[in-house]
Amino acid sequence: MKSKFSQSTMTIIGRDAPIEILTEALASSHSEFIAIYGRRRIGKTYLVKEFMGNTYTFSYTGIEDYNTKQQLSEFHRTLLRYGLPKCGKPQNWFDAFDMLRTLVESKKGFPKLGGKKVIFIDELPWMDARGSDFVKALGHFWNDWAAWTKDIVMIICGSATSWMVKKVFSSKGGLYNRITRQIELTSFTLNECEKFSAAHKFNWSRHLITEAYMIFGGVPYYWTLIDPAKSLSANIDFLFFSENAPMKIEYHVLFKSMFTAPERYESIVKTLIEKKGGMTAKEISEKSGVGMSAKFTEILTNLKLSGFVIEMPQPTKKQRGVLFKLADNFTLFYNDFVLKKKARTNYWATHQNTGTMNSWRGLAFERVCYRHIHQIQKALGVGGVYCEYFAWSVPENESYPAMQIDMIIDRADGIVNICEMKFTNSPFSISPVYLAEMNLRRSRYQQEVAPKKGVQLTMVASSGLVKNPQASEINSVITLDDLFQP
Repeated sequence: MKSKFSQSTMTIIGRDAPIEILTEALASSHSEFIAIYGRRRIGKTYLVKEFMGNTYTFSYTGIEDYNTKQQLSEFHRTLLRYGLPKCGKPQNWFDAFDMLRTLVESKKGFPKLGGKKVIFIDELPWMDARGSDFVKALGHFWNDWAAWTKDIVMIICGSATSWMVKKVFSSKGGLYNRITRQIELTSFTLNECEKFSAAHKFNWSRHLITEAYMIFGGVPYYWTLIDPAKSLSANIDFLFFSENAPMKIEYHVLFKSMFTAPERYESIVKTLIEKKGGMTAKEISEKSGVGMSAKFTEILTNLKLSGFVIEMPQPTKKQRGVLFKLADNFTLFYNDFVLKKKARTNYWATHQNTGTMNSWRGLAFERVCYRHIHQIQKALGVGGVYCEYFAWSVPENESYPAMQIDMIIDRADGIVNICEMKFTNSPFSISPVYLAEMNLRRSRYQQEVAPKKGVQLTMVASSGLVKNPQASEINSVITLDDLFQP
């Protein structure tokens, strides 16, 4: 989508809702304070620069690991570059924002941006060193002056989602209730990745796009690293398994850039990977060594906010707690193949049909389905029906063996869909034994959880099902074509 304000010749793929918000802000009759947040590499800076045509009254990017004195020095240097008359360096952030006010007051708005003066401050969390009073100074700059000028659009960005939520959206100080619009940039869907692939001439099938999604997730920057002239396997071998592989250190940089004390976050993620079906908070705490505390709860919350973890409630009150499951495909892939294995060059191309690879594909596809749960709901024909989503795990009893169901859709129309996910190159063949197992899970769930509801079997099968007597017992079949819908 291309903004009517954007001067760029590039086309922004997806992001229709964020573009609408930015467009409305430029057309507003008063000043706007916009906060954009989302994980590292998700495209926050790209969105703003492409939309605005890289045209700003002032723009500054915080510098990682710089102290307050260093940040202030660079901020001052940038102010001079944008036209502030020569002056001494600011002693604190209140001085710095007062200088910014002087600069902005001396400028005219850009006609192509609706006459607005655009201030863009990127990587905001890196500017907030301990004891710097940065947030107070920013709040004062907005509350005391910028909010009253009517022609300013101030945009702040940050990859540290937890910092943005705590210091901006939940602030009880100068920024409290001052953000006029907020934009959460999430990962691309399969539909958006297909558009990206077409724009970059990958010429890939939906099956290949899905397998790439299992590795990169929907993180746009990772997709820009793909070489269209190479096969998917060749790309993966180069990016992850070659000597000096470009993506070899991305995992650790990712956590370091987003979280304080990243080792604790990595420990919890590593624990969740050991039991991919999900764990309770208590289990995570015990196995990770991160004790149950307010800090532990904060870490889990931050992992959810950043899209690494999803919280799946259990369907009955008797089952205490919820299950936390790893949701991020890149994290799953990196831990399974880059961290755990001493993989050699060309590892990916030479291990395509191994049991390890097939097991990973099954788990990764489940996470793709979680990301596209609303597409699944639409494919079931209940897009407008209220639904709740559960995971279910129960031990054996006198009548049934232990069971686990990864996705349950409980609908307000009295139907429950028990979903099984299969990623295969050709249509999946349901054997009599497999059908019997599915019916056993359905029987137990209906008996113990949903005796007054209809419980149906749903297959999310990438290539559909082989038409055999067992397939006729499945109530609904969802394929990749359904998951690729907007």
